[in-house]
Amino acid sequence: MGSLAIRSATALDADKLASVHAQSWRETYRGLLPDGLIDSKEERMKGVYETALSNPGTSSYWVATWDGEVVGLAIADALGPGDVRLLEVKALYVLKAHQRKGIGSILLNHAVGTAPCLLWVLEGNEPAIAFYRGQGFELDGEATSPEVLGGARELRMVR
Repeated sequence: MGSLAIRSATALDADKLASVHAQSWRETYRGLLPDGLIDSKEERMKGVYETALSNPGTSSYWVATWDGEVVGLAIADALGPGDVRLLEVKALYVLKAHQRKGIGSILLNHAVGTAPCLLWVLEGNEPAIAFYRGQGFELDGEATSPEVLGGARELRMVR
């Protein structure tokens, strides 16, 4: 039995978060996204996390550690009035070897609690859709195909 800890991320976590983010993409999105996009994720994310964690603005960044090793992350943004929800889950990743231990639920709770919020999930990622449904989210019929995802579709879920 391991030891789970959840804490706010700091700029010192940038490399580890980039690594977990990229590994999660490799474990989850192979076959759903272009291989080149997946394979270049870690290098792209290092700079993104360094910048974002130095000046988080309206975002909150959370880290899950298992026996001291970073195994998951969550990011939430405050959107403000005028959006379909005031909060957005921007990212929630738990390494495959640490899934089904409740870490994703705990990270989600730290990031947004039980507040009404929205998130986007990759079409075809049925395990994620099922997880979020278990957390009270439902697909609302909105979809987008961001250019950065090589034409893949994202589906919006709200609660």
